[in-house]
Amino acid sequence: MRLDHRFFVLDYDDRIVHVSEEYHETMGRFLGHSVWEYLPGAEKTFRAPFEEARRTGRPVEATLFYAGGLVDLRIVRSGDSLRVEQMRRTNLDFRTLGTLAAGLRRIEEELADRAPEQHDPRALASLRVLP
Repeated sequence: MRLDHRFFVLDYDDRIVHVSEEYHETMGRFLGHSVWEYLPGAEKTFRAPFEEARRTGRPVEATLFYAGGLVDLRIVRSGDSLRVEQMRRTNLDFRTLGTLAAGLRRIEEELADRAPEQHDPRALASLRVLP
């Protein structure tokens, strides 16, 4: 998984302690605050790969569905900190049922292409719940 230079660093308590220059405008005001304040509702989705990186000490890569689109994550532990690289792959367009359906098909295709790489097989199945 090749990600860009957008990243943030979390301490052991999931507080944002550093943001890359590319994230400074959007995340800078959250320095010292919990990442869950910056990513509301994401804890349930993102916590598992964060914990895996902390537990194993190995880099963890995941493609997750969050906030209306697919997000690629690469999480690397360094001591008690996590460096989280994040790249948005696809956004859903909710303007019409047709644009929503097209976006869901695009996400399903991207996930199918990455199926051998997926850490969580429930990701693709979760899209089938939607019409």
